[in-house]
Amino acid sequence: MRRFRFRLERLLRYRETREEVALRALREAIRRRVEHERAIQAVRAYCQTLASMSLTPDEWLLREQTLQALKARLQAMEELLPLLQEEEQQARAAYQEARRQRESLSRLRARAYDQFQQELSRLLQRETDEVVAYAYQRTVPENPAPHPGDPDAD
Repeated sequence: MRRFRFRLERLLRYRETREEVALRALREAIRRRVEHERAIQAVRAYCQTLASMSLTPDEWLLREQTLQALKARLQAMEELLPLLQEEEQQARAAYQEARRQRESLSRLRARAYDQFQQELSRLLQRETDEVVAYAYQRTVPENPAPHPGDPDAD
């Protein structure tokens, strides 16, 4: 019996690899965005902690300078966030496109495999029919002798 062979198997493997690469890129983009959001939250929390501290008049100026520097850093971080979100959206779109291409080829392979299975079943049925017909021909003579007492025998 012949084996199933999908003529576009190499292309399917290539598209599966591209999908895996796109998925890894998406995960990395999500990780960077989430990590950046956490860093923003950490800076905000630190700013709130500094702002709520009770300080002596001598320490007050240092705290205000630190808060100004942290606010500038926070603003820069918040400006970077939309870029990271855009990067994530692009990675998501690339992954979805790669997945769509792989799925379409996978469906094509599944249809080809179903057709192969049907053809294999037809061949097997044909061979079985031939074997049964041959076996029947060997057991039944062409002109059987009539049985005595058979009402149909003339």
